Amino acid sequence: LTAADVAAAAAAGDAAALDLIREGGNRLGQVIASLVSFFNPGLVVIGGGVTGLGHNLLASVRTQVYRQSLPLATGNLPIVLGELGPTAGVIGAARLISDHLFSPA
Repeated sequence: LTAADVAAAAAAGDAAALDLIREGGNRLGQVIASLVSFFNPGLVVIGGGVTGLGHNLLASVRTQVYRQSLPLATGNLPIVLGELGPTAGVIGAARLISDHLFSPA
């Protein structure tokens, strides 16, 4: 069972798939809430294969982050889905390598 299978079932209205997405979003949101409270980022981008789960996942994550993080950290914090999909990790790694190789010494 993959994230794409769950997303397809949720799009078809399967209640169990929607519950899986919401529960996963709640758990992911709890972890992100801790990170937001510690690092105080200006933006949170959720990337990779889970972006295919769409706005049901994003709504659950946002709910948990805004509920559990410090209010000063989330006052103006956008939480969005990445646009690169499952290739995000490879693109990010390539970018880090090129930045390292071509940075001034």
